[in-house]
Amino acid sequence: MKQTARWLRAALAAGAMAGGLAAQASAAAPPGRIQLACGGLARRAAEVSNVTLDGAMLRLGIRMLSRQARDAQARRVLMQLRGVYVKDFRFDQRGQYSARDLSAIRRQLRAPGWAHILSVHSRRAHRNVDIYVMSTAKGVAGMAIIAAYRRELRVLNLVGPIDPAALSRLGGHFGIPRVKAPPQGGAAGRKAGQPGRRQR
Repeated sequence: MKQTARWLRAALAAGAMAGGLAAQASAAAPPGRIQLACGGLARRAAEVSNVTLDGAMLRLGIRMLSRQARDAQARRVLMQLRGVYVKDFRFDQRGQYSARDLSAIRRQLRAPGWAHILSVHSRRAHRNVDIYVMSTAKGVAGMAIIAAYRRELRVLNLVGPIDPAALSRLGGHFGIPRVKAPPQGGAAGRKAGQPGRRQR
């Protein structure tokens, strides 16, 4: 009986510790934040770029923007955000990634609060862009963008209050692709711009 009691106390302590760690992890992830997990893509890509801007690094990045009018617009949008996260994969050949590589990300975007607001699928331009928005009772809490091309795949997560109509002001900054802002109301199927470099 004493041994059973010791095992029970140990199990309860382990459960409490695991619960505490889970609560900390949950508290650490603000609404609108997703994990940009893309399986083994990094091993197949010829070039991988990561952008992680939050806290002091995001404030530093904002200060580095020039005083030009377009950058001033981007600065106003970025000042409202809590984080900018970008993963970009470039491949030597076509067909080195598939929709399955994005399953972990799309699974997160099916969680409550996320909504698919814009989709572009162009065979002629070999372009597939999907934009998702996380909404809470207080308003928009984040945005996710998946931009897929023949030899490039870019995944972005913008965390914090952002107006989808202001998205075009961020294009070209910190790895954010140039995307035409969706209209108010977010109808799907509108045109969106291409990411930084045109695929050949």
